[in-house]
Amino acid sequence: MLLLLLACDGAPEDSTAPPRAVPWSRARARVDEATSDGRQLRRAIVHLHSPLSHDACDDHETPAEPCLADLRAGLCDAAVDFAFFTDHPDSAAATPFADLFWPQEGDESVDGIASRLHCDDGSSTLWIAGIEDELMPVALDQHVASDEGENDRLYNGSDQEAVAAQVAAGAVVLQAHTEGQELTTLLERQEWGQSGVEMFNLHAMVDPRKREEDLGLEPLDYLTDAGPFISATSGAEPDLVFLAFYQEQTVSLERWDALNRVAPSLGTAGTDAHQNALPMLMRDGERVDSYRRMMTWFGNYLAVESNTPAAAEAALRERKGFVAFDILGTPSGFYVAYGQNAWSADNAAVGDVLSVACPTLAELSPTDTAEPVVTVSVLRDGVPWQTGCGTFKVDEPGVYRVRVDIVPHHLTTFLSDQASTLVRPHPWLYSQAFRIGL
Repeated sequence: MLLLLLACDGAPEDSTAPPRAVPWSRARARVDEATSDGRQLRRAIVHLHSPLSHDACDDHETPAEPCLADLRAGLCDAAVDFAFFTDHPDSAAATPFADLFWPQEGDESVDGIASRLHCDDGSSTLWIAGIEDELMPVALDQHVASDEGENDRLYNGSDQEAVAAQVAAGAVVLQAHTEGQELTTLLERQEWGQSGVEMFNLHAMVDPRKREEDLGLEPLDYLTDAGPFISATSGAEPDLVFLAFYQEQTVSLERWDALNRVAPSLGTAGTDAHQNALPMLMRDGERVDSYRRMMTWFGNYLAVESNTPAAAEAALRERKGFVAFDILGTPSGFYVAYGQNAWSADNAAVGDVLSVACPTLAELSPTDTAEPVVTVSVLRDGVPWQTGCGTFKVDEPGVYRVRVDIVPHHLTTFLSDQASTLVRPHPWLYSQAFRIGL
């Protein structure tokens, strides 16, 4: 295994084998790793639109069938184990539930609540239905009502009745675009049964208005770094264009921390792919916003007990897993626990230890053999508390979570002429929250 050692506790003592270069590939390797608590890590996309959404496929200027083919191929190439779709209700509300999966020849229905797509390499992806409007119920077991009009009303709603109906239909109710919501509203929805929020949304990262008004960022300052990736003369790998506009979404993280002060809140990263924004081709012959490309940039890693929709939904509800911006490298070995509570905790007692195992780059993660610089931080109530890996005695109440940053020196060759500006610290991993003494 390619071991890129980190300066933290728990690193192997003997790592004499020289690093091995791993070439760039448009297809991601599947995650297949057992965790310290006996589960399996699997990669999920949360917040994704099929051609059923009215604004997908270039606002339906592209016919549904070729767009659907791009989506299905992208799911396989991006090595997505669980795809939590979130189509808009203007069409989805009137679509029979079984048709939300766009079933094709060779697909398998799984307990009537998901569809398994088979990939050419023998792997598979579970397509799991959901909706996005003001609320984002994912992992629905059925429509919220038997009547199309009621479906539309409840999917478009954001009051206590809408949350209750979505929960009753089996959904894990999330909030998309946290950056555009007031904390008071989020707290109210959490009290009604909303399970979590997006701590990162890709649409917000590139939309000039959202960047400026909701995130407090310069609206177009990323264009200088992004522009060269579009050039046919650039030697940079096109997929790495993400690093040109990627920044931490502090506003959403602050709201997520505040929600966790009151009750458990799942944090997700929303891909929000529609294949509808940037149709220009990059030098690899693929559009900038292709389904495949966007789904390789980051994922929600779930620690599951089996490869089933029920297990994936349970991992979401129990907050078992973490968010990884794996365009920077596929992580391996990352693990966080508080006492006997792996991955997250709710109202655990003060006095135990928080254990953090350092991540390395997975064996098949692209590298030019240079070693990245990785920094591990433990935050309490959103403020840095400890650094590094190992065990930390928790002696004060608070919301604790782990953030891992990386300086991707191992991508220098792949970034080519963009390395001088983009080989810099980037957030790589975010753990879920541990509510201790609250």
